[in-house]
Order: sequence, then structure tokens, then C-alpha cells
Amino acid sequence: MTMNIISTIMHLLVVSVFVLLYIVPASVNAFSSAPVIVPEVHPAHVTKITQLVQAALGDEGDANNNRYAFARDAVTNFQENDESPPSNELVYGELSVEVLATILDAVGVQENDVFLDIGSGDGALVLGASLLYADTTNNGDDASDSGNAMKMCYGVDIVPGLVERSRSHHRILQDILQDNESFLQQSQANIELLLGDIHQPDSQLQKILDETTIAVCFATTWSAENAVGTSLQGRKLPKLSKALSHGLSSGCRVVIIDGKLDEEDDFVWVGDLRILCPDTAPYSVATLYHKQ
Repeated sequence: MTMNIISTIMHLLVVSVFVLLYIVPASVNAFSSAPVIVPEVHPAHVTKITQLVQAALGDEGDANNNRYAFARDAVTNFQENDESPPSNELVYGELSVEVLATILDAVGVQENDVFLDIGSGDGALVLGASLLYADTTNNGDDASDSGNAMKMCYGVDIVPGLVERSRSHHRILQDILQDNESFLQQSQANIELLLGDIHQPDSQLQKILDETTIAVCFATTWSAENAVGTSLQGRKLPKLSKALSHGLSSGCRVVIIDGKLDEEDDFVWVGDLRILCPDTAPYSVATLYHKQ
């Protein structure tokens, strides 16, 4: 009980800090008309969605470590292809659903948001995002038809093996929801997990980029030629920055974990947030940008 209380307090504190950072720079013209933000996710709901996603991924006991090993094997197998990026550009890392909830609450989810996880790996964040705001807007005259503030949740990855794994996890989650959480399933946002290269998007991926209103990228993936600098706080990602600048629409909120975009690519810095992540101990830095 004590740990749950502490966890709730920490969640509220980090969201409050990030929201303050979000509001202060919002005096610029891009934020002159404040959108309607949906309520933050209740900690009990976050716990429930975390458990559902873990069940879909097969994360029970030591299974989490085994899953990571299989995911990294998929990356290794892909890197054996001569056409793949250099081996040290692909580093598998993953955020938890709890951290995603903190980030999304801090960003401020709006009605009909479209979520994109860039480098979606095993699909955990896409599955989580599809359910975190399920039924949070299903009341009152302003309720959405779907009962979910998230209109659509996408994930894109360049590694075929990871895309196959994420689609399998998606199917397992749908079976779990159908058997045990039919109401949640009715409110779940639609999910699409696709193979693609964010630096060279095909027509399908470009259409998704155009639709996206919230993009999240855990930048461990771009750890070599795409990065300038080595510290988590100062590592710039010029190649990714230009790709997102060309692909994303004006008004999109972009969260980069452990990397920086270039403001010359029409990204306005909004705020930073420290988050806990086992892959990047002791912490990671989530940086929010607004695409002009």
C-alpha cells in the first residue's frame, strides 16, 4: 500500500513538473489557443493496462529477460543483412507503460489524438497507448464516439522480426481482452504495426506521419552515425530531426527520449522530464517539442 501511494505521488510530481515546463514556453504564438486536455490517467488504470500488456508480451517472472533476448536476436538477425544500417545504430531499448502514461499525461492528450511510436520494437507502447485513455472521455455531451481520446495508435520499426513479434503480441492482447475485458476492447483505439524506415518513408508511412499528433521515439536506436555528442542530455539527432521535420505535420507534439532535435528544423522546445528506465540507468530524459 505504501509503495502504491509513493508511486502515485511520484507520478503526479513528475507530471506537474513537466506540465509547468510545458506551459511556460507556451506563451509563444503556437500555444496561444489552449486545446482541451483530457483527464490524466488514474494510477489504478495504469496498473491494470500495464498488467494486460505484460500478459500479452508474456512478461511473467524471468520471461521479461527472455523476451528482451529474443527481441535483440531479431535485431542481430536483421543486421546480418548487408543492406541494414551499421550494427551500432540499432540498440534495443524499451519504456514501460507506466513511463508512457507519465509522458502522455505531461504532454496532455487531446480528443482524437493519433499516436506513433517510432522504433516500436515488441509493440508494448502501442498496445499501452491504445488502452490508457480508453473510456476516459465516454461521458457528457463532449464524449467521443469511441470512448477513447486516442483515435489511432501506430508503431513503425525497421526490423522485420520485431514487427512480426509486435503483431503477434497485438493478437494475443485482443484475445485477452475478448475473454476478460470486453468493455475495454470496445473502447480500445485501433492499432496498426508496420514495417518501415522513418528516414525513407513510403507512401503508407508518410500518410501515417501526416496524421500523427503525438510521436514518441526512444532514441537508443540512433546511437551512432545519426547522433552528435554522447551524453543523454546533449545528444543531437540531426538525421532523425530532418526526417521528422519533413514528415510530421504542423502542430504535432514530439517526445524524444535521450536525444535532441534541431530547432532549425521547425521544432520548438517545450520542456524536459526525467524518467526512470532500466535500460538507461539511473534515468533518461524525455524532451518535448512542438512542430511548427
